[in-house]
Amino acid sequence: MKRVVLYSLFLAVGMALAVSQLRAADIIAGPLKAQWEITRGLVVGMVEAVPESKWGYKPTPEVRSFREQFTHLISENFYYMSMVADDKAPDRAKLEALTNRDEIIKTLKDSYDYGAKALSALTDQKATEMITIRGQQVPRWTAALYNLTDNMDHYGNLVVYVRLNGMVPPRTAARAAQPAAQPAK
Repeated sequence: MKRVVLYSLFLAVGMALAVSQLRAADIIAGPLKAQWEITRGLVVGMVEAVPESKWGYKPTPEVRSFREQFTHLISENFYYMSMVADDKAPDRAKLEALTNRDEIIKTLKDSYDYGAKALSALTDQKATEMITIRGQQVPRWTAALYNLTDNMDHYGNLVVYVRLNGMVPPRTAARAAQPAAQPAK
């Protein structure tokens, strides 16, 4: 009986250690991956919701149009995630010159797939390697954080553009379509 208890104890400790090591392996990349997927859903949903007839819209002449926002997001995703993956930087001018709606949406989705692949290969050791961004030495994971921050900045711009065009952002429309919560009895 003592032997069974002892083996059970060792098994429990071993499992606890294994679980903690698995969690530690994703301490940096895990939250980045989760936020990447949330951001993907928001941005892709927004791009798909804007009719092509509105893609040239600019609130003022000094800012990007819808289309320019979309292609800029594509360019930034490939650019920053190439740093995460330690790949060659993309031809940003070529990406930002895309004009066809179907091609832009496909390439946007491809850029998020590329980012997901880069993050899935990111280990804690690789994440903490130093790289140069804008003349500064930073840990590699910072490129993913910059990318996420940039995406959300542009998502905020797009929400305003959508509202200025009398549309409702998809995320807001989805929430409004949910039934109201019933009060607790």
